[in-house]
Amino acid sequence: MGETLNAMWQRLSLQHELQLSPWQWVLLGALVALLVLPRPAWRLTGMYSTLVHELGHVVLALFTGRFVTGLRLGWDHSGEVVSRGRGKASVIISGVAGYPAPLWCSAGLLAATAAGYPGLALGAYAILFCLALVFVRNLAALLVCVASAALALGIVFFAPVDMFVYVALLLAGFLLVAGARDCLKLLAVHTWRRQDVRQSDAYLIGASTGTFSGIWLLVILTLAGSGLWLAVRSLILLI
Repeated sequence: MGETLNAMWQRLSLQHELQLSPWQWVLLGALVALLVLPRPAWRLTGMYSTLVHELGHVVLALFTGRFVTGLRLGWDHSGEVVSRGRGKASVIISGVAGYPAPLWCSAGLLAATAAGYPGLALGAYAILFCLALVFVRNLAALLVCVASAALALGIVFFAPVDMFVYVALLLAGFLLVAGARDCLKLLAVHTWRRQDVRQSDAYLIGASTGTFSGIWLLVILTLAGSGLWLAVRSLILLI
């Protein structure tokens, strides 16, 4: 067992030098666009983005001492994390973490790739999805989480190590564009699509704390914007 873990650590911690040609960057960009922009593709891939969003709530809820009792996803890209705990601070901290989560994950993947360690980033990502299985409470969440964990583990254990860079960049690019798309959707819900505002994280935080939802919308977009800036900064350095 120890030898196996040591071999896996050596596999994931192998440093990679990034040397992509312009046409490879174009191909990666095209693949990201195909995963996010066409409506039929987004119906499927958007579930993955929603899962990362909800895991943002889960992770921050656990870090602030809340007890997470369930994670549910809807096929319409809706999601819900149920947790218990005392104090409004934990509600706020866990509540604002959803929309920034994909962008911060993208930033982390790009930073690790720029440092030469995409394998370690993918390994951490695989562990996150395996742990998420503990919290799923409906079929949609189970299917998406199992598929995500299986794909992540398959890459970590069986993909050629030379593929780690490409997989990390593709995943980071997807989360970058998907996270930005979801933030634009959030902004739309608070402006010209007010009929859906009750589904907004900002609205839910405001309702649970007796404050204005606009405050939390600004906080969420600020956190998301900082993740976006870090991701784009790392991407520029890579290119």
